[in-house]
Amino acid sequence: MTNVTNLPAIDALADNDLLYVRDTSDTATPDKKITGAQLRPTGAKITNYLRYQNNITIPTLAAGAEADGTITIPGALVGDNVLFNLAAVLPANIGIMGVVVTANDTVKVRFRNTHASTSFPTVDVACVALVVRHTA
Repeated sequence: MTNVTNLPAIDALADNDLLYVRDTSDTATPDKKITGAQLRPTGAKITNYLRYQNNITIPTLAAGAEADGTITIPGALVGDNVLFNLAAVLPANIGIMGVVVTANDTVKVRFRNTHASTSFPTVDVACVALVVRHTA
């Protein structure tokens, strides 16, 4: 019998890799197998995470105006999903309207000054972004 602790590890689990499972609900034939694909939920498979932690410059904004700030995340591709948050307190009267990968390695964040009469001066703010790539 093979000693599992003596086997080499693999870098990543592929859909067609097999794993041994001891099915305790079936006492007559407990030895079973499962594929890598069966371990993942139905739907998209996450294949790549890219994390960014640095500053973003919120541009000068007139009252009620919108403008974009950009960050560079090497490896980000158009079509990737982006989760974005400021790592500091959100400046007063500033809203984050949207986040999108506009070109390879470039993430654009749209800011809006929600104040009716006061402009917003440019400021650098700490932020975190997570780029997620998936395949169907």
